[in-house]
Amino acid sequence: MKDFATTCTMVEMQGVLFKWTNYLAGWQLRWFVLDKGILAYYKSQDEVHLGSKGSIKIACCEILVHPSDMCRLDLIIPGEQHLYIRGTSPAERQQWLVALGSAKACLTDAKQQQKDRNEELLKAKMSELRLYCDTLMQSVANVKLSASAEEAPDIEKLNTSTTLLSETCDTFISTLQDCMSLAKSAYSMSYSNSTYNETVVPPSLQQQTKKSASRSHSIEDRYHPPQSRSGITTKYKNLEDIAARPKPHRTRTPQNQSLSAPTTPTASTTPTTLSESEDTQVTDSGDGVQSQMDAIRKTDKKETLYNVAMQHPSMQEKPRMSTFFSKMKPNFEDVQKASEDGINTGLFLDACSQIVEILDAMGSSAFTPVKMDMNGNIKKLRQKYSTDPSAFNTLQAIVQQETRSSTYQLKNSATEALMWLRRALEFVCAFLEEIIKGEKDLPSAATAAYKRSLQKFHGWVIQGVFSLAVRAAPYYEDFMKCLLQNPEDMERGGEVIVLEDMAIGIRPLGALVKELQDYYHSENLESHVQI
Repeated sequence: MKDFATTCTMVEMQGVLFKWTNYLAGWQLRWFVLDKGILAYYKSQDEVHLGSKGSIKIACCEILVHPSDMCRLDLIIPGEQHLYIRGTSPAERQQWLVALGSAKACLTDAKQQQKDRNEELLKAKMSELRLYCDTLMQSVANVKLSASAEEAPDIEKLNTSTTLLSETCDTFISTLQDCMSLAKSAYSMSYSNSTYNETVVPPSLQQQTKKSASRSHSIEDRYHPPQSRSGITTKYKNLEDIAARPKPHRTRTPQNQSLSAPTTPTASTTPTTLSESEDTQVTDSGDGVQSQMDAIRKTDKKETLYNVAMQHPSMQEKPRMSTFFSKMKPNFEDVQKASEDGINTGLFLDACSQIVEILDAMGSSAFTPVKMDMNGNIKKLRQKYSTDPSAFNTLQAIVQQETRSSTYQLKNSATEALMWLRRALEFVCAFLEEIIKGEKDLPSAATAAYKRSLQKFHGWVIQGVFSLAVRAAPYYEDFMKCLLQNPEDMERGGEVIVLEDMAIGIRPLGALVKELQDYYHSENLESHVQI
């Protein structure tokens, strides 16, 4: 009479159970079928084809075990439906209890998984929607600026802006439709069973909206410009004050003494008074002796003032401040010196691995795609180089080998990796050149460098992503501090040192990039396909 089967995803069971009908008829035998999370009952097994007399959705009901009747189960949807059933024995009730509980657990887990999956998809689509919305607004602004220019509008720039605007609108509408479909699906899942039990209705979507909205922050809040300081305060104003300070073996200056200029020193502590007191102790033993003593006193006085002056921090020779570029070993100058028959592969990749770290100073997320792309291309070239270091000792040798074997056009070839690595280095070089020229607005410097290097190789989607990411660039002062080994050196003229080392460092980098660019053009290996 009973057929019980259990799987990992769905529970099915059928058999005869007693069902409470009313006070006149009492308990009556009915044929029950548990299938796909729904418990339906029929008058008999022979009348299954006629349709069920009633049913209840297991996911919406509460399964209660009767406290006194060992054969009874109560299935209740509060305020909606009650179904009382009894087995012929406690063992039979236990079988149905396990089957009903398993079905409820499977349905609840599947429902929750589907809900979580829809929520993740909706979040991803909403993120894309915000990105395309910002890109759309930027495209509209570009069109307005191009059209409202006082001089004759740039037709080429206007055509490019309108084309990007049209494509962005289409993508925006498509993404919006996807968001609406996912939201509608989530709404249907949330309220499909609201007529049965209010406890199964998930929390309001409004709370999720508030929660997600509270996570958004303005990009301007990520960085704060450092407060300017007035400079280094010195204890001494001139050489007279320096010479007037106490001798170390006599009276030490208290540690809690103010850093401001000291009061006028007393006559007893000055070298002049000391020399005068020595003069009184010298007896007049003749003109020759007197002239010798005068010369000695003058020499001692000069040496005393000189030694005191040289002890001042401003007169002592200081070690040069360490910067990101001065600590690069090997640097691109080393690569250039070692490149006789071609660019040395090992030194070049080591220098590239270090220059990538400069993107970390641009912020945690601003240039992450560029950094990941550079690291990936460096890894591909290292793998190729490791297969035969002696044969691939130069970058040109790697490209020539792939050209001879006709593998240079493959997607993950070393030739393609070197081409994109060179383009990224060209962007870094152009960005640093903008800073050396005096550009202190890093987003403007990065945008100008991007237009000179990578923009022509990127499609409109990546261009839009870059235009948004560049807004997260830090302030100029923060960027300079990151390039100093000791950020406190920024207040002691560290900016000038960084710019000097930067100019020295990118000069050989620009030459190497130009050499690779000329080589690719001469071998007809340059690809102009956009990504």
